[in-house]
Amino acid sequence: MDEKINRRDFVKGAGLASAATVATIMATASTVSAEELVHPGGKAMDEMGSASLTRDLPTSFYKRIENKDGYIGTTRVIAPTQRLDAREHGFSQIVRRGSTGDWSGEPGDWGPVLLAAVQEKKKHAAEITPLEAADYTWSNAFQIAMDRWHITLEPGRYQQAPIAATKVELSPEEMTARIKKICRWFGCEQVGICEVTEDMKPFFYSVGRTKGTYTTGHANYVDEGREIPWPYPYKYCIVMADKCDTDTLSAMTGPLVEASAKIACSQSDFAPHYLESIIRSLGHDAKANIFSDTDIMDTPFAVKAGLGELGRSGLVISPWGAQMRIMEVFTNLPLVPDKPIDFGLQEFCKVCKKCADNCPASAISMDDEPSEVDTVVKSIRWFQDGKKCLSQRLAYGCSKCQSVCPWSKPDTLIHEIGRMVGQNPAFAPFLVKLDDFFYNRYPEGHETGEWAPWR
Repeated sequence: MDEKINRRDFVKGAGLASAATVATIMATASTVSAEELVHPGGKAMDEMGSASLTRDLPTSFYKRIENKDGYIGTTRVIAPTQRLDAREHGFSQIVRRGSTGDWSGEPGDWGPVLLAAVQEKKKHAAEITPLEAADYTWSNAFQIAMDRWHITLEPGRYQQAPIAATKVELSPEEMTARIKKICRWFGCEQVGICEVTEDMKPFFYSVGRTKGTYTTGHANYVDEGREIPWPYPYKYCIVMADKCDTDTLSAMTGPLVEASAKIACSQSDFAPHYLESIIRSLGHDAKANIFSDTDIMDTPFAVKAGLGELGRSGLVISPWGAQMRIMEVFTNLPLVPDKPIDFGLQEFCKVCKKCADNCPASAISMDDEPSEVDTVVKSIRWFQDGKKCLSQRLAYGCSKCQSVCPWSKPDTLIHEIGRMVGQNPAFAPFLVKLDDFFYNRYPEGHETGEWAPWR
């Protein structure tokens, strides 16, 4: 539950590069002939609404557990620390420093760390083929499109729907059922609800961001911030998840991963605002939690809402896998909160280590057992080095820990059996060996030419 490596940072931080790097790539790409860009059989990624999961999470995949003091789901929380400033987490540092060119700081601080990543990105851009450079040009176009969403939807620009004067009044049970069904209808494949209680306070920022993703040429970029109150004015958090496009993220590194992440990032703004507007039009207050208006570190909320468990990689892992895009809306609608789930992930992660083995930045702990980590809160989990992780993603684009996770597999009969077997700690080592046998311990990523829609 480290704010420097949570899911939002991962998806929205993947593959960002400096303006100088983009310019280098685009200049190189201009030398590619039309014939080189033609590739038969290119496959487009699934857009939101074209669900990659065709059914709800079967109850045979997990068990519901009670909320317990000192735990968020299956992760033990020891003690809270001071609430953090959203402008200081890793991805915000990329945005600010990438836009202003301010790489100042002591060795090991974000400035020098990110400068080294940008320089590595430029070096990589100078060594790739013209065809690869053309792919990065397309990827950069997705980044610019993503930026437009984030800038347009930042606080002060986006116009919320008014709260209707007439309220739709339903029982909490019926309202919950209808809201979940609506979310699935417009493209979210999992929906959970958690209550905003005192134990969630450490995961709210004390100061929120107010700026969108200015990634190029804003020398006067300043985010004044905004206070996030406590007690928080909303009682419930509706947590939605959509399985990201498995095939494009399975490129693992490079422009296809970057483009896929940027589309997922843009869609993460769409769904929360859409649901916010629906709820407000029903006469109830609601607030979308989006990138430039984020109030929370969203991983603990997804865990508490029952969408998954916290894995070795620091990501929320569901029985469907690690490639879940998580989105939230806060509201005071009468709702029924969900309970967290347990599908044996903590014991499974102890013996698997596949994400750590495949991490090119060595950012994920290889320890057999989780230990006490002191970041947002003291908690018992595996350590992830946020600076190493974000540096790797900035330089090369990366989704390896998502893609190699044995749970990130299609919804088929054989994988369903595996999901049920994997819940038993005694069979976890066997399931890991099967995954290594069929998918390799160190799998190769999908080729850009086979999956990129621009080829």
